[in-house]
Amino acid sequence: MNLFGRGIRYLLCCCLLIASACSPREKPRQFPFRGTVVALDPNAKVASIHNEDVPGWMTAMTMEYPIENTAEFQSLHPGDNISATVNVTPDRYWLTGIHKVEK
Repeated sequence: MNLFGRGIRYLLCCCLLIASACSPREKPRQFPFRGTVVALDPNAKVASIHNEDVPGWMTAMTMEYPIENTAEFQSLHPGDNISATVNVTPDRYWLTGIHKVEK
């Protein structure tokens, strides 16, 4: 490969690195969350939860919520009433700050 070809490749790589470093990362919107654990999938670290209304995001329903924190996930059992924060970006949603609460 000639010097010109290597220069173009180098320039393209630099431009891609700069663009990815400068692109803004979407900060998640956060909402208070309450619900009851219905089922758990330990392989996917996903909890099926019947949630109360989440004003500004969604109405009450049962759906699956990813839980990235292993300790929080392992502390859950079906029937637990919880409060948490649901984090929402255009691409995904997940729960953090999970606490068991009385109904």
